[in-house]
Amino acid sequence: MPKDTEPQKPGETLVDLKRHSEDLKARIEEQRRKSAMPVNSSLGDPKIDAENADGRRDLKEDDED
Repeated sequence: MPKDTEPQKPGETLVDLKRHSEDLKARIEEQRRKSAMPVNSSLGDPKIDAENADGRRDLKEDDED
């Protein structure tokens, strides 16, 4: 019968396993935050927002009349 989990190593206690689990969860969360960067890194940049405020860089809508 296949096992879904690795057998417990000798000397590892429940406290050790919980600590390893928390470390792994923290590393996973850190990687998620790193990869959650916005596509445009200038989003929320006040200087860029001020330059774009007049609408010069807005895309024009296509007229389908």
